[in-house]
Amino acid sequence: MARRQKKKQEISLFPFLDILACVIGNLILIITAVVLESVDTDKLADLFKNEAIQKQTEENLETIRKLEESLEKLKQESASSDSRVQKAQQQLVEAERAQREAKGRLLNVPPPPPPPDEEDTAELKKRNLEIQEIIAEMKRIEAKIADKKKKPDQSISILYANKGGSGVRRPFFVEVKKNEIILIPNDLDFKNLFKDEKPIKIPAGKIANDKSFEKLMNYVKDQKAIRGPLRRRRDTIITFLIRPDAVTTYNTAKNVVDQFEKKYEKELAVIPLNNGDYIVESLSGKAPLPGKGEILID
Repeated sequence: MARRQKKKQEISLFPFLDILACVIGNLILIITAVVLESVDTDKLADLFKNEAIQKQTEENLETIRKLEESLEKLKQESASSDSRVQKAQQQLVEAERAQREAKGRLLNVPPPPPPPDEEDTAELKKRNLEIQEIIAEMKRIEAKIADKKKKPDQSISILYANKGGSGVRRPFFVEVKKNEIILIPNDLDFKNLFKDEKPIKIPAGKIANDKSFEKLMNYVKDQKAIRGPLRRRRDTIITFLIRPDAVTTYNTAKNVVDQFEKKYEKELAVIPLNNGDYIVESLSGKAPLPGKGEILID
């Protein structure tokens, strides 16, 4: 049989720890009692009381400060109200004084005049008519003055001399500008030729193929005088009025006329030469224009 082992004896420390805890607790109580006996409780009470009094004093001072601020605001508002009241009283006094003065002036107003009779009414109408006439005359004078102050439009007057008489061919004026030519209406040929009295504008690039310009050249070629020094001779000539910046356009138009003359040189021949050539009667002439401005044909 197996031998039974002997149990080891253990020492319990629980009673010792309990005793130690009790001793420590008693010591704490004793120390606390000793400390409390050594402290002056009256001084502590006074200290706490003084702190409470100081805090209450500070609160009272803050309340007093706020009350003083409120009092100052009330004083300012009161002063402002007093000034408004005084101003209103002054205005009232002024109004009463003005009312008294108005009543005094009303007493001094003369009675109204009697109504106008027929003679006065007629005289008044006459005066009104005279005033209206004077105003109308003043407006007319002002309009004339304004017209005279305006800068006059520049124009170029061309005298339509003898209109084909005295052996001088009648001009058919064509204005030459930088980019176009303009067939200028006249009282003798234009309306019969074009059935209109408005100027005909032809761009420079279309002169060679333009029907109106071709019609004009044919008209000048075929138009002959019935009587006078130019009897049975051409009495019309295309006269180019050339602007200063239109030389290139004039050359274009002149080349078209030259080609037309060459095409009909036999019809335009005046004097035959021995070499078979002809002295051709020109269909065009030229005259320079001095500058800008509308052309006026007189």
